[in-house]
Amino acid sequence: MKPLLAVENLSVTFVRPNLFSRLLDPNPPPAFNIIDAVTMALMPGETVGLVGESGSGKTTLARAMLGLVKAAAGTIVFDGRPVRVPADFRALRRRAAMMFQDPVASLSPRLRVGTLLTEPLAIQRVPMPNRRLTAQALLARVGLPASFVDRFPHELSGGQARRVGVARALSIKPDLLLADEPTAGLDVSVQGDVLNLIAELKRDLGFAAMIVTHNLAMIRHVSDRLAIMYLGRLVETGPTQDVFAEPLHPYTATLIASEPVPDPRQRRDSLAIRGEIPSVFSRPSGCEFHTRCPIARERCRSEAPAYRRMQGERMVRCHFPLETGGQERDAFARASTNHRGKRHDQMDHRPA
Repeated sequence: MKPLLAVENLSVTFVRPNLFSRLLDPNPPPAFNIIDAVTMALMPGETVGLVGESGSGKTTLARAMLGLVKAAAGTIVFDGRPVRVPADFRALRRRAAMMFQDPVASLSPRLRVGTLLTEPLAIQRVPMPNRRLTAQALLARVGLPASFVDRFPHELSGGQARRVGVARALSIKPDLLLADEPTAGLDVSVQGDVLNLIAELKRDLGFAAMIVTHNLAMIRHVSDRLAIMYLGRLVETGPTQDVFAEPLHPYTATLIASEPVPDPRQRRDSLAIRGEIPSVFSRPSGCEFHTRCPIARERCRSEAPAYRRMQGERMVRCHFPLETGGQERDAFARASTNHRGKRHDQMDHRPA
C-alpha cells in the first residue's frame, strides 16, 4: 500500500529579523532550520501522533505539509503525486483539512456558525442546494443542535467550539485530517468527548489523521503510530504500543516517564526532563538532546547521530538506543532511580 502523504528531507527555514534586515541590508542575517530534514509518511486510514514539547516544531511541520508554511527544501508527495507549485497545494487542500489549536480564534467572530461551516464548501466550489440544511447536517454529525447555525463563536463553550472546528474541517470530506492540539485548553472529560468524536468520524469516513500533541496519555489511545519530535527533527517513530512498551530514545523514555499515573494509590515521582529545550538559533553540537540527556556520552556531544532503522518499523536518532537488556537501558533506569531518590530526600527534609 502506498502512503497517502509522504515527505522526504523536508526543511523549513526562518530568518531572524534584526535592525539591518529592516533597513534592507545587502547582507541578510543567517537562516536557521526550524524543521530539519524530516522524512515521514502517513498511510491511508491510519492515525499518527506527532509528539514533542512546545517549541519542537510540530505545528510548523503540519503547516508545511499543507503548504501553509513554505518549505525551503525537501519533497511532498500526496496520493502518489508530487506537490511542488501553488496549484498543487490548492489541489491537496481540497482533500486535506487542518484543525487549528485555538478553536475560537480560528473562527471569524463576525460570522455565524452556519456560514463558518459552509465556507470551506463555497471556497472549494462544492454544490450546496441549501446552505442552512447543509450546516445543520454537519452540526448533527458532531453532536450539536441544529439551532447552533445562528450562533456566533463567542456564544460557544470550548468544547462546542472544538466540535464546530471538527465539523468545519470535515465539511469537504477530506482524505486527511491534520489536528493541531485538538484537546488543548479543555477539561479532561471534554477532551475524551472530542477524541471519541474524532475516532468515531474517522471510522465512519475512513480518513487518515495526524494529531499534533504533547499529551502522551491522550495520544496513546487513539494513534496507530507515534512520531517523536525534538528541536525540529524526528528522533523516534514506531507503532504506538511498541514505543510505549520499549522506548528507544532517551527523550521518548523521559516523556513517557514524566506522564502522571491516574491512580491515587501511586506516589507521583515522575522523571522530569532537566533544563529547557534549546533554541534553534543555537543548536547544541552533536546530538541536540545531549544537554538534557541523563545518559549522554562524549560521542553524543561531538557527533550527530543518524536516523536509522531498528527492529521492524522502529526508527531512532540515537548513538546508544535503549534496547532491552542493553547497558544503556540499565543506565537510564539508574538515572531515573537516582532522580526519584533525590526527590524523596527533598520532600522528606522540607521545613515544616
